[in-house]
Amino acid sequence: MSFLQVRNLSVRLKKGPPLLRRVSLDVAAGEVRGLVGESGAGKSMIGKAVLGILPPSIEVTEGEILLDGVDLLRLPLAQRRRRIGALCALIPQDPLTALNPSHRIGPQITDRLVDILGWTRADADRRAGELLAEVQIPDPDRVLRSYPHELSGGMRQRILIASAFAAEPKLIVADEPTTALDVTVQKQILKLIACSSRMTWVSCPRSASACRSFMPGWWSRIPRSRISLPHRAMRIRRPFSPRRRNTPTLRPG
Repeated sequence: MSFLQVRNLSVRLKKGPPLLRRVSLDVAAGEVRGLVGESGAGKSMIGKAVLGILPPSIEVTEGEILLDGVDLLRLPLAQRRRRIGALCALIPQDPLTALNPSHRIGPQITDRLVDILGWTRADADRRAGELLAEVQIPDPDRVLRSYPHELSGGMRQRILIASAFAAEPKLIVADEPTTALDVTVQKQILKLIACSSRMTWVSCPRSASACRSFMPGWWSRIPRSRISLPHRAMRIRRPFSPRRRNTPTLRPG
């Protein structure tokens, strides 16, 4: 049974045009999936709709979002927030803006565990160190005492992944987690996510070739449509988007 089910989801600007039309997707528990598409295709908006963090100017007009069998759109707002907070986590797109520059790394990972989930400070600190080791950050104690500007972009992104894993959520939405990273670090981050036993949904535009190595499958999305694609190797060799098919192939020499 799917842990996350999105059925015929439509989103529009209030008193404006539609932004998403009848989007449907399924993710099973423990499954890693990617959502690949060009800029403006609506990848981030689908993730924000699932997490209930759409901007005030945007509304859901149709559809269902079933999380572990419960339709989130039918819950009262406070109850919906509690359920999403208990079961879901977000890896934001830009680690430099997602992390508070005036706070050290440690509290940014542990405060949620202490203030919301009721952990003791000692247990939260120990968990934070374990998580940084899991994402292959050397010298976790030093990093926990550091400020975001003292760390590299790849290290900041790993910290966001560790922070998302801290409360052991069942669903993680990663919004373009590798956009600002070089190719080598991109593949390291995607491999970390793919090796997680937790269910993860990854949005990674322009990275289909990187996703191919680490994900059992993904959805492709172009504006105003949804395409269900078959075998993953075929998706790279034979693009289904008319714009991709009409792009000339460049050969060396």
